[in-house]
Amino acid sequence: MQVDLVTETDKTCEDFVFNHLRKHFPEHKFIGEETSAALGATAGHTDEPTWIVDPLDGTTNFVHGFPFVCVSIGLTIWKIPTVGVVYSPIMNEVFTAIRRKGAF
Repeated sequence: MQVDLVTETDKTCEDFVFNHLRKHFPEHKFIGEETSAALGATAGHTDEPTWIVDPLDGTTNFVHGFPFVCVSIGLTIWKIPTVGVVYSPIMNEVFTAIRRKGAF
């Protein structure tokens, strides 16, 4: 038996992140774990600026009440990873990385 642990929280968080990013970057492309999975295929990744989002990384932990979850967001330009952010809302920790600038 296969269990789908995608929660409504996953979908709600992805919508929230995409809506916020679209306000600031309307011309960019977006790939989301939940959206791509729902389409049954990987979304097209082009040379255009593309945001890649896992809105609830650690769904299994979330479902079982473990505090080890985060929001993972990356930006690629010309298919090159350029910016990355990992935010743990429960631990209130943020990790960022910028190409050629380092990780913090």
